[in-house]
Amino acid sequence: MKNRVLLGVAIIALLSIGAWTGYGQKDKRSSVAYEYMVIPDPTETRGMDDGLNKLNELGAQGWELVGVSRGQNLPPMIYLKRTKR
Repeated sequence: MKNRVLLGVAIIALLSIGAWTGYGQKDKRSSVAYEYMVIPDPTETRGMDDGLNKLNELGAQGWELVGVSRGQNLPPMIYLKRTKR
């Protein structure tokens, strides 16, 4: 009787492990492609209000800010990305 219970538990455990690994193999994610844009910081070149309006326009088009760089004697540059259309 004890052997049958242990055998049943072992079978259930093996089936559970098989189902779990099978699920993981079917969960494939598609890769996402991005496009990038680099522009001078519009808040520096156009003034704060006009610059923020420009950034809001870009945001409405799906652009997302991913970085800012500033070099010596150079205007700050803004790095943007969005999913490729």
